[in-house]
Amino acid sequence: MGRPRLELGTYGEINTQEIDGQWCARARFRDRDGITRQVKAFADTAAKAKAALRIKLRDRRHGPAGTGDEITLESTVEDLLKYWLAACRADTALAEANGARPRKGTDTLDGYADVIERTILPALREVKLREVTTQRVDRFLRDCQPVSSARTARTVLSQACKVAIAFGVLDYSPVAAAYSPPRSAVRPRALTPDDAVEMRRRIIAWQFGTSKLGPQRGYDRLRIFDVLLATGARIGEILSLIWDDIVGLDGDGPVTVHIGHRLDKRGQRVPGRKSGGDVYTVTLPAFGVAALREQRELGIPFDLVFPTRNGTPQSEANIRTHWREIRGEDLSWVVPHSVRKTVITAVERELGLDAASRQAGHGSSEVTRRHYVERAIDVPDYTAALDSYSRRFRAVEAMPADEPG
Repeated sequence: MGRPRLELGTYGEINTQEIDGQWCARARFRDRDGITRQVKAFADTAAKAKAALRIKLRDRRHGPAGTGDEITLESTVEDLLKYWLAACRADTALAEANGARPRKGTDTLDGYADVIERTILPALREVKLREVTTQRVDRFLRDCQPVSSARTARTVLSQACKVAIAFGVLDYSPVAAAYSPPRSAVRPRALTPDDAVEMRRRIIAWQFGTSKLGPQRGYDRLRIFDVLLATGARIGEILSLIWDDIVGLDGDGPVTVHIGHRLDKRGQRVPGRKSGGDVYTVTLPAFGVAALREQRELGIPFDLVFPTRNGTPQSEANIRTHWREIRGEDLSWVVPHSVRKTVITAVERELGLDAASRQAGHGSSEVTRRHYVERAIDVPDYTAALDSYSRRFRAVEAMPADEPG
């Protein structure tokens, strides 16, 4: 009867032999491709040779060398990240092709790719997976600057290492117990109605501040501000609007705007929202309707609501540059995203967190609460909840001094 076949990833009996003054330890190992190969290790003594062989067999269990693009302990951090990012992009493309919401949006993955190239690979490119220890990752993350890049780098490494664990390459995640950079301490800040009025005044002054002989600069900046404030959408979503996204502009009823497109990294209009968020439709207040009607009356011959003179989408960067020129020192904190937070905060205070989350198009109200709603400084009058204590105190005080309460 023949020798029984080894299970995948296991080895047989270890034998030793002295060869030319060196001890050789050898054993048969069945690799993950099903082929059984002989593995050897050499040392000065039989015991040391056996110990060295056991280490080689342990490492080989996670994947034999020379198996093409397979991730093994001998793969580098760059190999793992390249595989992980490609797999994420494939999953995202498949989800979008089937009309599903991807777990990671294209913009998110582009941000990950940037952090991989700029932050992670310069420090860990040639480090092999068997060399990726918690201590090494901890030191890398503590040295990362700025903190925002360190947080993203930790997220990327953590998710990639989970793939390596699933593949049986790593036994544990070296990122799990490593340094976790602190979250930003910046709290959401919203414009007050007076702030919004002042910002509009400054936009008007800036738009008409050029010579009458030249073209008016940023002719639509005020209307863009008003539509931002009327919808609570992101600046890229507003700049990607086309007239077909707007319903009811010619009637007396409600006017709605469909938020379902954005600008990608190249400034092109693409379907979907940031991070794969659900598309949604929002109803406009009167000032938003007025802004869109004024923009339409210009008779611009393009589908985009706020196009360049060539009919292409305007640049988000240009909007932000102009706002820096417009806002002044006292409003230096105001950026386009501040208007989104303003809308969401206003809805939350009037109608509650669930309504604010729907206005934002968020899938989770926790995201809305944590990142978009400005916390109120003054607590509402909740004294009614304490009236029972007041009544009891008054009753005790009304008793004669010799009668216990």
